[in-house]
Amino acid sequence: MTQMQDPNEIWRASLTEAPRPVEEHPPAFLRAEAWPYPELDRVWVRLETSAFDAYPNLELLLTDPDGEPVSNMFMVEMRETYQSLTLHLRQAPRPGERYRLTLELSRDEQVLDARELDVDLVFRDPKESKGE
Repeated sequence: MTQMQDPNEIWRASLTEAPRPVEEHPPAFLRAEAWPYPELDRVWVRLETSAFDAYPNLELLLTDPDGEPVSNMFMVEMRETYQSLTLHLRQAPRPGERYRLTLELSRDEQVLDARELDVDLVFRDPKESKGE
């Protein structure tokens, strides 16, 4: 009688024998934009990164005109190259003033890419602002 191999052993062997992916370039931001919601108490952030083999972390920090943090988010091992996120302000909005959004990609305690965006806290419809 033919003896069958344990499926778990087949799976473990395939994992150890699989070639490790090699990145030619570390992931970086390709584009990023921020859009205040009409109520101005939230900011919609859309960003896209280059492709990656090992999952990077993503950190977002929104500061008010005085440089004080008003919202932040940290994503551990983000899996997709495109992100659409909403940051909620933890204090009353200051309409018309300029906020700053800092974005950082990291992996294994190393910063891979960082960007800063100025965000005027004024509602503009993203559909009507394609040329900006």
